[in-house]
Order: sequence, then structure tokens, then C-alpha cells
Amino acid sequence: MKIKKANSKDIKNVKEISKKHKFAFQGSKEMYVLIEDKEIIGFTGLIRHKWNNTLRISDIFVVPEHRKRGYGLKLIEFLIKKAKRTNYRCIIAEALSLSNASKLYKKAGFRKCGYNDRYYSNSGKEIALWYSYDLK
Repeated sequence: MKIKKANSKDIKNVKEISKKHKFAFQGSKEMYVLIEDKEIIGFTGLIRHKWNNTLRISDIFVVPEHRKRGYGLKLIEFLIKKAKRTNYRCIIAEALSLSNASKLYKKAGFRKCGYNDRYYSNSGKEIALWYSYDLK
């Protein structure tokens, strides 16, 4: 298993994986793929916000048949390690209130820093939870 910076072919494959699994792929200029046996089994990305000196996780996804093996945590730990080599002050992440992503971010050392009950257009059924990981 390895994590590498995504190239244009990888991005095309990520878009196909997202479509197949009905994942709302956001994308970013800085995308990374998790590869096992020459196959993309997960991906993540970072968006740099210079105006407030933060990084934001744009996507975090592991193909369903590869979940519950610690791969999501490995992706987040990879991003944290990468972010610590920058001058940014923190990483921000967003998770659906009814998803497992909240547990994952907490396990990686993120703290809950807010919510938005109007972020999604689903009449308040899902709430966006925001998490932060301080880099300094």
C-alpha cells in the first residue's frame, strides 16, 4: 500500500470511482491516491487557503470493500505529516453528521470546532460538522 500525488490519469480514475460509488467528489489541485496492488482504493486532497493560513481536506474516500482496515486513518495521517512541513496553522475538515468520518477525524486528533445546519440542501436531516487539527 502506498500514497502518491495524483496525476491526470489518476484523477480520471478517481472521478470514475466517485461516480460508481455516488461520492460527491470535490477535487483540488493537490490530490493524493491510495494504491494497493496497482489499484486506487482511496483518495484525498488538500485545498490551501492563504487568506486565513489554513488547509482544508477536500475529499476523503476509501472504496467500500477496503474499509475498516485503517486506510482512511492512513490517508489523514499522511495529510497531517505533509501539512506539518508547511507554515499553515491548521487543517480543517468537514463531515456529515450521520457518517463515520467524524469518528475518523477524532481518532486522528482533530477537535470539533463547529457545525452548519444549513450547509446541505436536505431540510436539516444532515448537518455539516467541522473539525480542526492545529499544526502549531
